[in-house]
Amino acid sequence: MSWRYLPVSDWKPRFGRIYLLRGLLFIVAAFFHSQSAAQSSLDGNKLLTLWAGSLPIILTAPHGGREAIPGIPARRGIGVAQFTAERDSNTAELAEALAVKLRQRLGAAPFLVIARFERKFVDANREPGSAYEAAQAKTYYDNYHRALGDAAQAIRQKWGSGLLLDIHGQGEQAVTIYRGTDNGKSVSQLHQQFGASALTGPKSILGYLASRGYKVLPDLGGKERETRYTGGYTTRTYGSHQGTKIDAIQLELGSDLRAKANLERTAGDLAQAIEIFTREFLLRDLSAGAPGQSPAP
Repeated sequence: MSWRYLPVSDWKPRFGRIYLLRGLLFIVAAFFHSQSAAQSSLDGNKLLTLWAGSLPIILTAPHGGREAIPGIPARRGIGVAQFTAERDSNTAELAEALAVKLRQRLGAAPFLVIARFERKFVDANREPGSAYEAAQAKTYYDNYHRALGDAAQAIRQKWGSGLLLDIHGQGEQAVTIYRGTDNGKSVSQLHQQFGASALTGPKSILGYLASRGYKVLPDLGGKERETRYTGGYTTRTYGSHQGTKIDAIQLELGSDLRAKANLERTAGDLAQAIEIFTREFLLRDLSAGAPGQSPAP
């Protein structure tokens, strides 16, 4: 169809004015609708820290946010199992420091998705029905998981497979790191490709940390099951057992490891552990996308 525009003088006065007015109203309405949609998306992304990475690694921190969401009441958790609204202190800061150190070590940045909104408004590590209560909060939850899904898709397209580390904090044992993989389900692809050593061996992330004196549970030398911290919505949704090609591990770090005085050391040791793992398991068989590309800002 070809459109032909006539000068206003060619229109019949009565109908021309009506159509012109309707057209102007339609344009104005469409403009404000688009502005409203754009603002809604912007408001949701405003409380996220996002890096587009150049490594097949995603770092997430859903519970370290310190920002209130304007106009949204705190969650009450009625009918929600194991409800908590507490912040995992310094996990957002730890994830960002870890991303910076990985970029320094590997010459390329991981994907990074950090929720800056407080957990008491939105819990990004739960299914939608338990994650938020106010309808306005949905945008923040959706934008977090959209960013996470986009990162996973980018990794699949460029590298075929990758690793997701979900950073959390626990208060039971101050110097301990708990592993959560749904008892191996969320790292099923890693196990099939490389065996148990990729998760617990000397060149695994947790194996290297244990060699540096960190207490890791379940014990790496035995067959103890994950019982206290088994993973969450993120590992269950994005883990490789779902056909995502992304192996997902939840790391629950004790309060002393996340203390401000120890944050730099924890991030440094964890970055070194991830570097060793990456070179041994993630990048060993890759023909493209190796470190050395331009890092993310």
